[in-house]
Amino acid sequence: MKLGKTQHIVYDVVMSALAVFAAVLVLFDCTGSLSEWVRTVSMAIYALFAADLAVRTAAAPDKRRFFKINFWDAVAVLPIHGILPPLPDPRADTFLNVLNLIRIVAFLSRPLRKAQRFYNTNGFKYVVFATFMTIITGGVLIHYAEGMDFGDGIWWAFVTATTVGYGDISPSTLYGRLIAMVLMLVGIGLIGSLTSTLTSFFMNRQHKKPADAVIETVKAQLDRFDELSDDDIEQLCKVLKALRTKGVKERR
Repeated sequence: MKLGKTQHIVYDVVMSALAVFAAVLVLFDCTGSLSEWVRTVSMAIYALFAADLAVRTAAAPDKRRFFKINFWDAVAVLPIHGILPPLPDPRADTFLNVLNLIRIVAFLSRPLRKAQRFYNTNGFKYVVFATFMTIITGGVLIHYAEGMDFGDGIWWAFVTATTVGYGDISPSTLYGRLIAMVLMLVGIGLIGSLTSTLTSFFMNRQHKKPADAVIETVKAQLDRFDELSDDDIEQLCKVLKALRTKGVKERR
């Protein structure tokens, strides 16, 4: 069953929100602080994403291209804890944490793809990626510099970069404070970049011509090209030809 434009928007928003929520759950899972019922909710979300991936795969005319585009969606639903045997080695915790961080990236890739036009404005996607990597790196470094638990280190790095700074955890060593300074500067840069990006994004939308709005719709369709039917592609070709014809007439 094909979704209408409004239904497709609702679907994208809901699935993207669930992806962000799942990424947060994976982050807390690194600390082992998830209760049983929250873990059950987490597994239900994974099952939903797996079913969604299966349906979209079945509907995709080119399966190989579909998996190439949606590789991270497949990584996100891998049952890591279910397929890995118990690892007694203490280093196993670090290994599992790395796998969980990969899953976080996989879950976040979905909303990032859906909002790519916003993230492409002013190169904002590079700022977001650099900030995310700085927070992860800061969490790992503070773990060694201050002897914090890994999960506490990630939490501290996040609240420091967002300039919230609850004060429940604070560094006491020179290296820890230097890490905090870098995170705060990165966080301030992110806020400034977000403000300018929002301004540019909405200003550009207000000054678009009617034809630009049609082109944006076509781009949105092309973003999910692997899900389009032959009729959809033929319709897009007709729209593009009509736009080209109109543009030629206006230049005469």
